[in-house]
Amino acid sequence: MNRLERMREENPLVICITNDVVKNFTANGMLAIGASPIMSGEITESEDLMKAASALLINIGTADRAKVHLMDEMMEAADDNGVPIVFDPVGFGASRFRVDVTEDLLARHKVALIKGNAGEMLALSGSESRMKGVDSVEKTNTAEIAEAVYRKYGVPALVTGEKDALATEHGVTTMVNGHGLQGKITGSGCLLGAITAAFIGTSDTFERNAVVDAVSYYNLCAEAAAGKCAIPAPGSFIAGLIDELYLNDDTLLEDSIVGGL
Repeated sequence: MNRLERMREENPLVICITNDVVKNFTANGMLAIGASPIMSGEITESEDLMKAASALLINIGTADRAKVHLMDEMMEAADDNGVPIVFDPVGFGASRFRVDVTEDLLARHKVALIKGNAGEMLALSGSESRMKGVDSVEKTNTAEIAEAVYRKYGVPALVTGEKDALATEHGVTTMVNGHGLQGKITGSGCLLGAITAAFIGTSDTFERNAVVDAVSYYNLCAEAAAGKCAIPAPGSFIAGLIDELYLNDDTLLEDSIVGGL
């Protein structure tokens, strides 16, 4: 069974502990691909939810002390129940708080994938980077950054940018689909993190191809949405992207541009 076909048959439950700015957009995007998102904010639900979950997304975009406690409990319950975790260190390097939260959670819990933009992941690798909001302002080699994060943490690392790069034990895979309008809307990368969690959760074990397919499907849908927009602007693009995530299937992946290093 193909990956999207399986997702739409199984409707994997993905617990999204994500930032407040993107919850609605993320939930709609997840529903469009066939996943079932829960945006929980209650710490006492942790164990019950993880018994039924296929994946957990942790996104620190609007983290505060209370939310960090929730993240810690959810990750512990995921550890106990064998639920794969996708960790998105949004804004890493922008403040000491974000650095401390990320380093503590990654030290305490096993994650399936670390995913972030070039600036965040460059900082996470131990290198200096300048941040503008949650977006990198530097032209960087995403493949080298992904490999550096993988070497540091021993965890598959996905770096997004003009060329997306995934580093695993099998080497580095690059993906070059996508559209510039993705960078003009808030939450584009956050939704990708959730979609990647759903693709991983639909696999029986962690698969590099699950991440590659998630990124490629999302970016190809973005290309299609941009191409069909009556007005080539962010507002129209948002609606079009959700539509394309819903309307397309596995055959779209035949157009993906993927390379290895």
